[in-house]
Amino acid sequence: MSRFFLVRHGATEWNAQGRIQGQSDPSLNEAGERQARRLGLRLASVPFVEARCSDLRRCRETAAGILPGRNDVRLQEMPELREKNFGAWEGLTFREVEARYPDMYRNWLMAADPSFAPPGGESDLQLCSRAETVVDRLRESPTDDGGNFLVVTHGGMLRALIARLLELPAQKMWNFRFANAGLSVVSVFAEGSAVVDLLNDTSHLGDALGE
Repeated sequence: MSRFFLVRHGATEWNAQGRIQGQSDPSLNEAGERQARRLGLRLASVPFVEARCSDLRRCRETAAGILPGRNDVRLQEMPELREKNFGAWEGLTFREVEARYPDMYRNWLMAADPSFAPPGGESDLQLCSRAETVVDRLRESPTDDGGNFLVVTHGGMLRALIARLLELPAQKMWNFRFANAGLSVVSVFAEGSAVVDLLNDTSHLGDALGE
């Protein structure tokens, strides 16, 4: 059995402003750095086989905040763990998207079509395909008994990973919500089944949750 400790990156200024980040690359803000450190304290006693993160700065910085001084844990950056590409919508607030692309925005919300992609962006189906690649690579455990894996990524990718692990259709991705620096834990068994042990827990953040 393997256990995946799935973490959404800490907060950025774009999060605070309600902007769509996608594959744009803002850094953590001060609140996000504090969130990462608090999660690191919570996970300090967990022995990880390895850690993987998106290669975007907000995830690299979150992983660094979680793993200070842990030279026994190898951190590997994976471009496959990037957030969904929102194309022309990146950097905009949802209100701005609605104003500039009213028909497209309305259809996106109402139709729940996983094949829809923003202009120049990526669909939920494409995101889930990337998530499947990530899961397959994580299953290639370097140990016989699996072990614990830290995965630091983005809200959209977390939705896709959970859907893939639980064998849910892409449309069910949006049934999940993940807070900045929230922690989820999924046990994955050798035959392929998965059990969610913890989902979007933020108890380690205390009053940092709303920052």
